[in-house]
Amino acid sequence: MLSYKEFTNRFGASLLEQEFRAFLTNTFTDITEYNILESDYMISEEMGFEIGFTNKGAVYDEDANVIFEKGDPIFSHFIVYPKSLKLIGSLPFDTNFTDKRNEVIAKAGDPIKTNEGFSGLLKKRFLVDSYKLGNIIVTYDYHPEEQTINFIQARENNLVEHLRL
Repeated sequence: MLSYKEFTNRFGASLLEQEFRAFLTNTFTDITEYNILESDYMISEEMGFEIGFTNKGAVYDEDANVIFEKGDPIFSHFIVYPKSLKLIGSLPFDTNFTDKRNEVIAKAGDPIKTNEGFSGLLKKRFLVDSYKLGNIIVTYDYHPEEQTINFIQARENNLVEHLRL
């Protein structure tokens, strides 16, 4: 088992680095290939884990489905789901996917930012709390009515500019 900290220690690694590629291959048996036209994530369905990248150097046309420059994908964020506990032995603030929002707040303290509302794109309500652990932002996405955890995202605060806190 790996802790979430072992993943955050790899933030800033290039997908082109052999050592990082070996880590992915040794950790996941079903990880998808990186394809910026489809997503900025590589996904392991088996482990319930999504590995996200920031790729400032990529040049592509989504409409024409063409990549002009592949760029350099840099590992900058990941998402864990309840089935991720097979891989992740510990979660931030000693939280657990069985915790409700009030229990997360009791363990982690007041969030530095809360976003709540309705997403027209997703056509559903959302509730998200963000916490800062050093330079790592940990975000809990909750079911708005039940206040249960849907997923947890960790990201390096300086690598994902549009999500910086």
